[in-house]
Amino acid sequence: MIRLLTNADKEVVLEYAENHHIECTFIIGNVIGVGIDNNKEINRSGDYYGYFEDGKLQGILPFYNIGSCIPHYENDKAVICFAEIMKKKTFSFLLGMEKIVRPLYEAIKETKDVKKYGEDSYYINNNYTPYNLEGIDFKYPHEIDEDKVTNFMIHAYEDGFDTKINYEEIKKMLKQRVPGDDFLFLLKDGKILAQGCIQTSTSKICQIGGVYTLDTERGKGYCKALISELCRMIIARGKTPTLMVSKKNTPAVKAYNSIGFRHYDDYNIIEFKQ
Repeated sequence: MIRLLTNADKEVVLEYAENHHIECTFIIGNVIGVGIDNNKEINRSGDYYGYFEDGKLQGILPFYNIGSCIPHYENDKAVICFAEIMKKKTFSFLLGMEKIVRPLYEAIKETKDVKKYGEDSYYINNNYTPYNLEGIDFKYPHEIDEDKVTNFMIHAYEDGFDTKINYEEIKKMLKQRVPGDDFLFLLKDGKILAQGCIQTSTSKICQIGGVYTLDTERGKGYCKALISELCRMIIARGKTPTLMVSKKNTPAVKAYNSIGFRHYDDYNIIEFKQ
């Protein structure tokens, strides 16, 4: 059986997700941060469907208002049920561990127009090795001129992530971040050169994302220094840093390995045309 979940299911959803806490990082962070009932004004809110067998929750299919679908299931029978809903829904991204996402993609691919099929590695850092650079500063958004932050982020999303985003959407994104999911910028001589953030958190891990360095400043260690600082912050909270990186991004893979990250599992980020 599959049905739409509500806040009345929160305890059951979190119990399920905690049993798969690495694969369900986004689900845990979003449910704790904004609940299950969909608030259309909040990007991280959305519709959650649950797959049940013998009264037990065995899969979760969330569609977030920001346009992403990040499912998980422990019973393969959920794939058919989830796929039927996914075929009827409009969403921009399907992401998760390859072992979860690939069967769903195969079931719906004839009904969706794929823009990009990303093959990534999910990395975990259990052996942090700090990396420091001289002459740089790390600052939070509220410590920098608002226009500088907004303009940099608009450029980062367009150039780094091929995503069009406007001033108001940036403001909304920053305003809706839950406590602990910090955005961090690297500056040199007062100029923003790189950005990164803690995308989502659980009681055990913090997932890093949104990493971007100006194309004119790459190869100088700025991204590595920024990730290292985010790792330091995360470990100070008693949690483990994680992130996703494209298998084709050799410089990033090398940099992340050098500060202690190691491959955990294959990860897919599939973008659909709208």
